[in-house]
Amino acid sequence: MRSSFLGFEIAKSGLQSAQAGLDVTGQNIAKMNAKGYSRQTVEQSTDYYATNNYKYALLNENKIGHGVTLDRITQIRDQFLDTRYREAFADYSRYSKALSIMTSVSNLVDETLRDGLGAAYEEFIINLQTFSMNTGDIDYSGLVRSSAQKITETLSYYYNQLEKLREQEVDDLSISINDINDLLERISGLNKEIQFEKLFKNSPNELLDTRNLCLDQLAGYMNITIEDNGDGTINVKVGSQYLIDARSDTVQKLSYEEIGDTYAVKTESGELEIANGSLKASLDAINGKGDFAASGENDAKGILYFQMLLDAFALNFVTKMNELNGADKPLFQGTTALTIEISDAWLKDANYITTTNNAEPKDGQNDNILRMLAELNKDVSIGDIFIGTFDEFILKMILDAGSEESYMNDLTQSSDAILTSIDNQREAAKGVSLNEETVNILKYQRAFEASSRILTALDEMLDTIINRMGAVGR
Repeated sequence: MRSSFLGFEIAKSGLQSAQAGLDVTGQNIAKMNAKGYSRQTVEQSTDYYATNNYKYALLNENKIGHGVTLDRITQIRDQFLDTRYREAFADYSRYSKALSIMTSVSNLVDETLRDGLGAAYEEFIINLQTFSMNTGDIDYSGLVRSSAQKITETLSYYYNQLEKLREQEVDDLSISINDINDLLERISGLNKEIQFEKLFKNSPNELLDTRNLCLDQLAGYMNITIEDNGDGTINVKVGSQYLIDARSDTVQKLSYEEIGDTYAVKTESGELEIANGSLKASLDAINGKGDFAASGENDAKGILYFQMLLDAFALNFVTKMNELNGADKPLFQGTTALTIEISDAWLKDANYITTTNNAEPKDGQNDNILRMLAELNKDVSIGDIFIGTFDEFILKMILDAGSEESYMNDLTQSSDAILTSIDNQREAAKGVSLNEETVNILKYQRAFEASSRILTALDEMLDTIINRMGAVGR
């Protein structure tokens, strides 16, 4: 015969189970709009009959279980979707950051709505053509000099604006690194808290949510890999380097270093292999030399690439014009976009430009001006990256900026669509559904009421046995 109070224990376990379910459901509803929260659920299992629990075991098959056992409260989360989300977020962060930078570059060199270097060069050619028909007239030679000066000022302006943009990206890189270091320290601290709670068999679900939120944010900066140590702690890697190694309780600190004209992100263990995220976009923008890159250098078309294009144009244009004007009669001085300017001699005398190469020059001769126009219309070789005229080179720079902006815009839209799709799948798994929780409320409420009714029935049965049975004849 079973114990008199076994039924009470079974009903009590049902009450406790239903109450725990209601508590968890209430928490899900309360936190449904909390960022990073993962829906929680009660894991239960049946409590089986064990012979060794009794002094006198039942010898028949009329054995029943001991109700239900609350195993743990777990969060609903799909690690595969978490990994996919972080990879997609790194893609989106990289391309959206690169798009923002390339939009700034494109807006600077674009001449759709305003004049720029291309317009200044075209004005110089037109004034040179007009001067070829009016040599000796200081008004027309002055116009040539003014348009030449506009080219030098435009080159300097472009270069300075690009340099300001590059400095802003270096500052942004510094801020991002500080944010990353804060996230790494926070994740390391959460590792220890989660491990401590698990040692005491507690459920660290809220701590896990906070750590996952930090990991999501970290994934936006760079390509990370997560390793689970099985004790509640995780390791975080970038490439082959461990940023967090919970096994040895070490946390790497990131910093950046200027190496020549480029920047590198590194730790005490060496330079980081950053292949994705907003840090990748920043480094590409700061270090990218495009077609000018040597072996092992960053070949993205970044800010440095467009500065090098300006320098290449300035050097070749100055060299060509100074050669055409004759030996020891330079029209320009300086060799870079930042330093190029009208020579002091030409600045003092507008007629300093050589109009003829005849040994006995006469008024109105213009053979050298015509030679300048012809030479400027010929193809020139600019390094190993371009062969064409100067105006075609300017067009190449404008098209490079526009095509890079368009390409990054396409990649941003594509990666955003992928990220949204994965995020929706992840939210469907871990997010709180108000309809589902409402059903759970009713389910656990009915279970609680039923278990309470069983306890009442058992109480009435015992009352009958104790107070009424055998009372006849007393």
